[in-house]
Amino acid sequence: MHANATVTTCHTRTVDVPSIAREADILVCAAGVMRSVTEAFTNPDQIVVDVGIHFDEETGKLCGDVDFDRVAPVVKAITPVPGGVGGITTCVLLDHVLKAAGK
Repeated sequence: MHANATVTTCHTRTVDVPSIAREADILVCAAGVMRSVTEAFTNPDQIVVDVGIHFDEETGKLCGDVDFDRVAPVVKAITPVPGGVGGITTCVLLDHVLKAAGK
């Protein structure tokens, strides 16, 4: 907000989420549905941050809300799951704990 950014939030009742998402420079995905965000939501200049984490019982692996294999080739950058925002979240949490402990 301090940089005059326009922030748009979509939810389950938002009409035509893919067309709204395609307009974003940075797309943060926290849909709560495994691989629900496909290339239809993206554009080539976009940075995609996948916050979701799911266990895919078919593959036995973790995955995110973004269909990584379909989206990665068509965007500028994308965070992997696992290994993306989880590590950053852990570092920030540890920093907060240390500050709270007075260290």
